[in-house]
Order: sequence, then C-alpha cells, then structure tokens
Amino acid sequence: MTAENHQFQAEIKQLLNILVHSLYTDREIFLRELISNASDALNRAQFEALTNPNMLDSSAELYIEVKADESAGTLTISDSGIGMTRDDLINNLGTIARSGAKAFVDAIKANQSAGSTAQNVIGQFGVGFYSVFMVADRVRVVSRSHHLDDRAYAWSSDGGDTFTVEPAERDSRGTDIIIHLKEDAKEFLQNYRLKEIVKRHSDYIAFPIYIGGEETPTNRQIAIWRQDPKELTDEQYEEFYRLYTLDFEKPLFRLHLRIDSPIQFYALLYIPASPERNVFSLRKQPGLKLYARKVLIQEYTTDLLPEYLQFIQGVVDSEDLPLSVSRESVQATRLMANLKKTITGRILTELKRLAKSKPEVYKPIYKT
Repeated sequence: MTAENHQFQAEIKQLLNILVHSLYTDREIFLRELISNASDALNRAQFEALTNPNMLDSSAELYIEVKADESAGTLTISDSGIGMTRDDLINNLGTIARSGAKAFVDAIKANQSAGSTAQNVIGQFGVGFYSVFMVADRVRVVSRSHHLDDRAYAWSSDGGDTFTVEPAERDSRGTDIIIHLKEDAKEFLQNYRLKEIVKRHSDYIAFPIYIGGEETPTNRQIAIWRQDPKELTDEQYEEFYRLYTLDFEKPLFRLHLRIDSPIQFYALLYIPASPERNVFSLRKQPGLKLYARKVLIQEYTTDLLPEYLQFIQGVVDSEDLPLSVSRESVQATRLMANLKKTITGRILTELKRLAKSKPEVYKPIYKT
C-alpha cells in the first residue's frame, strides 16, 4: 500500500513558526514535551489494562526509552503506551489537539494586538508535539494501537504543508518517534546531554525512562513531595535538599504540605541556613520549582511567594494546572493566586507557631 498524502490545516505552518520563535526560549524542552506525551500514553495504557483484558500486550512493561544513533543523526523516543491507530495519527498529529490551529493563531493575534503575549492563551491548546520541529529536519512516528486487530502505521513530516501516513512494521503496542536532527541540533545525540535534560525536566515522571540502552532508569520516578510525610525520615528530606540545592548545610526548617481544598497541590519547602546562595548551587535564582502532575513547568517561580519570603526554596506540584504547551511560562491566573495565598498562609502560620513553641529554632530563621 502506498503512502497517503495529507494536507495540514492551513494554519499549522504559521503555528509552527509561532511555536519555534515565540513560545519556547530553550530548544531542549522538545524532549520534555515528547516524554510528557509518552507518559500520558502510558497512563492511558495502564488504565486500559485494568478494564480490558483483551488489549494488545496487556502485561507489557510500561516504559519510555530514548536512543541516539550518531551515524544516522537520529534520536528516537519510544514508549509502550496506548499507541495510535491510522485515524489517531491523522487526527492527533494532523490537527492541533482537536481545538483547531486557527483558533490558536487567532487567539494569539488577538492577544498580541492587545499588547499581550502568546503565552496568555496557550493553556487551552495541547500543541507540545510540534516543538520537535525546533530540532528536526524530519520526523517519523511509528505507532501500533492497543487494539488486537490493528496494524502499525507511520506518520511522517518535514514540518511543511503536508504529511504522509502509511502502513508500517511494529510488533508491540506503543509509539516510536524518530527525529532526524538538524545539523545545529546534534548535541542531542549525546547521552550525557539527554540524561541532563531528563534529570532537569522529567526526573519525577512515574514511569522508567531508559537512555542509550542502559538497564537502569535515568529518572527518579518517585516524587518525595508526594509521599506521606509520616513515611519519610529526616535523612531523606535532607538528602533531597542537598540534591536539589547542592547546599550541604542542613536547612533551618522544612514544611511539607499536602493540600486538597480549595485546590489540590503538594509542596516541600525549605529555609536555607544561609540566605547567601552557594556558588556551586543548582539554584541560581530565587523562586520555587513548579510542577503540574510531576512535570516541571517552571524552573524559578517567583509568583508563588511574596517578596519577603523569596529566600525559601523548594517545589510545588499542582494537580490543577494545565499541562499546556508553554510549560515555561505559566500565566498569572486565579489558580496561581490561590496557590500563592494558600502557601503563604501556611508558611506564616507555621512560623508563628515556631516563634511561640520553639523560639530557639525560630530565631535563626528570623535573622535570614
């Protein structure tokens, strides 16, 4: 069977241009986007296996694999997730998250006319896959769905006006994204670079991420801030702090929050022993790490604490923030304001309690 040629939506070319030049400031996040999509596919496969004993490869390991081929100049991201049918490939990759590219572009134009930025509207649209064209000359997606009687299909595009879909070979359920890298993107063929990106952006993805054929996953998988505080030791809290900050001085104080109402989020916050930042610290700026469902969406978030508490370090992980294309720039929404109000209130309450019950602990904190 010959390949079918399809036209992208007319606005996708413009959309790609917007994605590459407006939304993302760092090309490495294409890998974060693809891993996040793979994680979503694995979550769906996990759920399907609970309700459908007849799905393809129902007992297969759920994993993500990243492999570079230096001689071919390709980077392949594979997963054993739910997979896609021929129609899924056309509908999911030929259009923009079913919301419509035109609506996306029109919304951006309207915001720009009002003096705002594209990032104010991207929360409504899931276009993260297209970030791959920041680093790719050509992309081929080979996928086989969880349906027993379905065969594999391949979707291919160079980011232009058209894409092709054709039958392909894949024995198991899941998806391979084969990226033919641009000449100026060959840094992403280096395993150490890939590990660095995974550690920075996807360390707490719930499924194992294997890089370069290694048997040990690169990512941590378990998010300490989502664990029950009663099950964690002081040593585990301090180890995470050291890994997070490279500050080997014991923090003065920590606060582990698990909030269900009015919004659901987790937070693990620390007050460093010294306000002076360690010259070797990974944390070069003030601000908290902000996650949405264990995916990092902002490295230094100063919007979650008032200025007088910016010395606090730690992570906040929200169940309610959208996993939108521009995880680099979360707009100042009502949700963010609620997060700030709740977190600040809990910190101040805890500090007041400390001042009364343990003044010897509070005194050095006050001095910071």
